[in-house]
Formats: sequence, C-alpha cells, structure tokens
Amino acid sequence: MFGMLKVYIYNLVWFSGSFFGCVALLFVRPFINISSLDYGVNAFVERAVGKMCTAVCGPVEVRGVENLPLESEPCIFAANHASQLDIGASYYLDRRYKWISKRSVVYMPGVGMVMILGRHLLLDRKGGKSSIKRMYEQANYWLSSQNGGNGCPIFIFPQGTRCMSNRLPFKDGAFNMAINNEVPIVPISLSIPNNWWNDFYPFVSSKRSIVMTIHKPISVTKDTDKERLREECSKVVYSVLPPVP
Repeated sequence: MFGMLKVYIYNLVWFSGSFFGCVALLFVRPFINISSLDYGVNAFVERAVGKMCTAVCGPVEVRGVENLPLESEPCIFAANHASQLDIGASYYLDRRYKWISKRSVVYMPGVGMVMILGRHLLLDRKGGKSSIKRMYEQANYWLSSQNGGNGCPIFIFPQGTRCMSNRLPFKDGAFNMAINNEVPIVPISLSIPNNWWNDFYPFVSSKRSIVMTIHKPISVTKDTDKERLREECSKVVYSVLPPVP
C-alpha cells in the first residue's frame, strides 16, 4: 500500500513539476540570460524535477564523477534501465543532455511539454525507417558542431525498454550514433535496491540508496568495431550490478 502511494506521489511530482516548471520558464525567460529555451528546460526544469521525484524515494549515491567528460564535450551516456526511478536518478549527473525516448511520452501531462520544449529525440516505433532516420539525423545534429559549436550529450537506455527480471541485450542505436560522430560512450550503471518502492523513506531514514556508477569513457572512432563496442559497454554497465534473482 505504501509503495503504491509513493508511486502516485512520484508521478504527481513528475507531471505537475514538469508542467509548472515549463510554464514558469516561459514567463521568466525574457528577463534571464539563457542561450535558448531548450537549454533552460534541460538544465533547470528537468534537473530540478528529476531530483525532486527521486527525493520522494530515497537518497542517490553517485560514484565515478571524475570519469565525466568536460561539459563542452559531446558524448553518449549509456545506462541500464530497470525502473522509472532510473530517469530521476540520471539527473544527479548534473549535466545537460538530450533523451532518446518513444514519441508516445509527449501525451503524458507536463512531461510532453518538457520533451517538446527541451527538443529531445522522439522515436515513433510505428514510423518505420523514416522515424529511425530522423532520429539519427537529430542525434548527428546534437553530437556535432552544427548547433553553434557546442555539442550536447545524448542519454540513452540501449536495452530499448525497461526490465528488472533479466538483463536485456543492448541494441545498436547508441553505438551507431557514437561511431557516426566519433564521440565517446560513457557507460553508466544504475542500481536500485530490491523492494525500493516499499521503503518507509522519507518518514524513516534509509541506509540504502540508489547507486549511480559513472564508468570511464570508451573512445570511439569511425573504425571502431560496433559489435565489440556494444559488448564492452554492456559488460562494463552490468559489471557492478547485483545478480538478477
């Protein structure tokens, strides 16, 4: 019962925070110095809402911060995906990035505003090859110097969907993008304790925490073997996660 209540509060904060954050940014943008509307959404609205959502469930421990590339360096963050908590926890990177997500999320209250105003990459799973081509074109834009000389990282769950019961193989998308643009891949491991939703946190302090491990970047060039790259990234991401029951 308590777990259901936390899920409800998490989603309420996510939806309402996204909506009111975007509305507030639209009102104050003429009076503050930000380079673009999507920068404001990425760097301020999303980060604040993501951290507020996660705070409902428990603390987040970040390991390997020293492995993060420079903020000015485009890269691909590739993480495992087991729960919607992964999304909130990812904002503890304290970096701006573009999500790759299914297009249907634009119909979620508030979240849709974030995805559109934040100029994230939306994949229509029913759109066939044309949708995939458009996604790669957008990825190339953000990972290159075409957008004013300041590349923006991309965050992706290479599994393609979330799953807690087993470790799904990584799909090709992230690795194609990295090779096409010769940008490094930063493997990220997100470890969420079992039965996390049913903890009585924040009413009772918890000794457990969500652990986000940032691994050393994997260098990528045009000549990088995609299969080896995918295998290496998968092995690194899963290396610090507990065994699947």
